[in-house]
Amino acid sequence: MKRAVTLVELCVVLIIVAILSVVSIPQYMAALERARAGKARASMTLIAKAENLRAAENNGLYITCTNIQLIANLGSYVEMNEIQGDDAWDYAVTVGPSAFVITATKEAGLPNAGETITLDQVGTWGGDFSP
Repeated sequence: MKRAVTLVELCVVLIIVAILSVVSIPQYMAALERARAGKARASMTLIAKAENLRAAENNGLYITCTNIQLIANLGSYVEMNEIQGDDAWDYAVTVGPSAFVITATKEAGLPNAGETITLDQVGTWGGDFSP
């Protein structure tokens, strides 16, 4: 005798799938944000290395630059193509007397938009980003 799936069994399976989705989707989104932040930190480390290499060749002078200017000003020191193509973060380097701060700002339209991660010339991380 063939046994068919009843409507109650089907509803139970759908409820279980719905509960798993409710639990797993926020976790997935948080993991995605942590991965994006990790990529931003790696990019910022490359920018800092490029700034230090450039300063070593230019009497300790750092250079201010933004997303668009990164390749032109620092691209000869490290590979910047992935940084330039980053669609989640905007990067900017601000320069003071014998110091620099790199700021990555989360782009508008994404979760945590406007939040920042910072890195200075001595390797101190900061900012208000919280995935």
